[in-house]
Amino acid sequence: MRRKIKNQWSLSGFKIALLAGMLCCTVISCLAQQNDKDALFPGSYPELHPRYRMWPTPAENAVVPGNAAVLLWPAVRTKGMTYDIRLSQDPGFNPAKTIQAQNIPWTIYNPHRVLNTGAWYWQYRSHNGSWSAVARFQVDSNTTATASPLAGKLLSAIPVSHPRVLIDQANKPAFTRSAMPSTDATVIIRKADKLLDAPLPAETTSGKKKKGKTAYQEYKLRAAESKHLGFGLLADVELLCQAYILSGEQKYADKGMQLAKAASHWDPHGPSSLNDFGDAGCMLAMALAFDTFHDQLTASERKALLDNINVRAGRCYTNWINDVDAKVLSNHVWQFTLHYFFQTAIAVHGELKDADKWLTYAYELWLARAPVLGGTEGGWLEGAVYFTINMETLLNVPTIIKNYTGFDFIQHHPWYLNNPYWMFYSFPAGSSCDGFGDNAETRTMPGKDYLAYADALSKLSGSRVAATYAEKIEQTEKIKPADADMLRWFRLRYLLHKNRPDTLPDSAFTTARMFHDIGVVDMHSDIGHVNNDLMVSMRSSPYGAYGHMLADQNTFNVLYGGQRLFYMSGHKIAMNDPHRLEWYKATIGHNGVLVNDQGQTFDPKGYGWISRFLDGSSLSYAVGDASMAYGGNPQQGKTTLKKFKRHLLFLHPDIVIVYDELDAVSATTWKWLIHSPQQIRIDTAKNEFYAAMENASAATSFFSSQPVQWAVSDTFTVAVDNWRESKDEKGNLYGNKNEWHLTAATQPTKKMRFLAIMQIHTGDQKDQQQPLYRFNDQQEIIVGNWTIKAELDASRPAIISAYKNDGKVAFSSGGNNIQAGNQQYAGKIKGSAKLGELINGKWMYKEAGDSIPEVVNGIPSNIKQRHL
Repeated sequence: MRRKIKNQWSLSGFKIALLAGMLCCTVISCLAQQNDKDALFPGSYPELHPRYRMWPTPAENAVVPGNAAVLLWPAVRTKGMTYDIRLSQDPGFNPAKTIQAQNIPWTIYNPHRVLNTGAWYWQYRSHNGSWSAVARFQVDSNTTATASPLAGKLLSAIPVSHPRVLIDQANKPAFTRSAMPSTDATVIIRKADKLLDAPLPAETTSGKKKKGKTAYQEYKLRAAESKHLGFGLLADVELLCQAYILSGEQKYADKGMQLAKAASHWDPHGPSSLNDFGDAGCMLAMALAFDTFHDQLTASERKALLDNINVRAGRCYTNWINDVDAKVLSNHVWQFTLHYFFQTAIAVHGELKDADKWLTYAYELWLARAPVLGGTEGGWLEGAVYFTINMETLLNVPTIIKNYTGFDFIQHHPWYLNNPYWMFYSFPAGSSCDGFGDNAETRTMPGKDYLAYADALSKLSGSRVAATYAEKIEQTEKIKPADADMLRWFRLRYLLHKNRPDTLPDSAFTTARMFHDIGVVDMHSDIGHVNNDLMVSMRSSPYGAYGHMLADQNTFNVLYGGQRLFYMSGHKIAMNDPHRLEWYKATIGHNGVLVNDQGQTFDPKGYGWISRFLDGSSLSYAVGDASMAYGGNPQQGKTTLKKFKRHLLFLHPDIVIVYDELDAVSATTWKWLIHSPQQIRIDTAKNEFYAAMENASAATSFFSSQPVQWAVSDTFTVAVDNWRESKDEKGNLYGNKNEWHLTAATQPTKKMRFLAIMQIHTGDQKDQQQPLYRFNDQQEIIVGNWTIKAELDASRPAIISAYKNDGKVAFSSGGNNIQAGNQQYAGKIKGSAKLGELINGKWMYKEAGDSIPEVVNGIPSNIKQRHL
């Protein structure tokens, strides 16, 4: 169903004029001056995180975050390319004072030493070529001094004897005695018993199950079968190896060897290699069997396994060096394959001549780049669902490194300390996630995997936040870590006798948290109590939209009680499926804005960032800037957009305000979008829309600087074709349930303002009809206990303010000062957002100025221009 309503003014001309004039002249003047400084962080950079590295880092005199500075530089993507580097505190690179390395086969150099404080200079070159420009960075005296061991320490620590991957021979007897009584060990034995009479898998992806309608569908189906073949083999062999280690019973060894020996005769270039996941699964399955049953295999059987492993692992190494290390993101490598490659190289160390260089590369790559999608603040770029695919890798690889070298990557990297906060805020226990990234719609709560991961992380790191999150999942979902296959062997080997740290009270958590490096803000009304929690999230990411990230800069989602009230829409059937590309990944499928019917670009150039964030006891506030997300600089002709700033103001506990300032170089059509799994109704006379679910309802008053035309629909413009018969966590086929989509569209205009004031009603108020707002004598908007002012005249500087009617809270998004009680608060940052709150009889003040992504500080000056 789709219906359109004729143009309606969101406010009468009289009311618009009054709203526009409600701000004092001094505030207007200050904002005008501030707007002249929009170049503070402009859309001056074509991209902040290019797909392949385009400049060296660290550079531009940046202070390295840890004393183990790792040098990274752009790749010359030529087969056999190697590099030289030199690093010194002498800008003239006196050989006696310079660290040098030659013929490095990848774009990483880790000094593996604590560097002296002060300035450091470095250069790189293709081997024996011309040196690059000199890059400079600083080592601060306050930076924690940490240095990872040389790769040689890892190599020398690997025992000669087998087994060594799942357990080492020396510790096997004690491990078995300790582990066997546990629930996890019992589950492994039970699952392995079911495999004893199973037939051998066939080396085929013949397509007997399904046929694709197109060449792309046919390829994806065959690739999925290849993945299933490799992952299935690995799961079975791993279980049998584990059961044998735990029990010592020969029946598990016999079946495991049977499977591995059959796979050793598969063509390593054949059907099992069609999918890189399947290829890696086969590789590790054979490596685990080779390692675990080493003394029971004949020399010819070991050779067959090694020959097949050598092809598969060698292919990984050859394809990765000088590529993955210089690439912002290579999903499959970081999800599973690097983990499998690392374990495989350990299994065959001393058996295959290339194993040492495989291990060295995996070790250096991990130390330099992991966690590749996380930065330092704990978030995960591709969202909550795809994070689960990385969990085992994120814990097992650093634990292996620690086991052999003593270096604790988890304790030394700030991401691991902050990661529990991201889980706690973005995917609360018992709730859907914040709604960003592929497959976000498929999970309605964290579940067993998140519990297993949080439990393990709390024990490895000592994080009380992780322990609190794990306990809340247990309480809300009535599950235990042992219910999860995720990390089962890891728990047995490393965590069996470790207890979780003490949990934290809910009072230890703020109402909102920003993850600036990935570009996400999560706000809550009652964090820690999902049944009463109103959750509001916004994304505007410096990384743009590629991989499993979506074109959703400056979009927001709203949940209540863990359920989706306003949310992203559509389904991911396959990466290049028409519905995904034209709706689900595209901006049209999110709660954002279209510019001349165009959404944001699918690349690193389609980026945004969170430019302001402020959190108090009464409200939370953030500003997203997506001015570059629609194709970059308007002078390049790819977009008319000059500015798109979205102000998200959450007035606790139940009012959500979205205020947009939009500017273009020429007259532009603007479309404001919102989606819901619930039916959306419109009252055109009042310019209001409504949506309700079982435990809450939302009523939204909508205002704009120009008239809008409303449209509501319960269909996608590109239909879901679930040709893979994909199902959600409850077993329901995707695409069978209606979703609702609302659009407010304008006629062409250069500048535009939108203001949406959303009230969430719960409990007895959910079904009550009541006025959403009223105007006071000054024509300010009164909503509940709040007075709200917003500049809707697009020719004037944008500003929004909110005051608690009891006089205890005052907020403004900018201007010279705010009136808080009998005092005026000016702050220290010109034009900053300001908040004053009367708490326990004392006025408390906060302010937030504009911030820029940290990566900008390291971009060389010759790159800092509008065109590359």
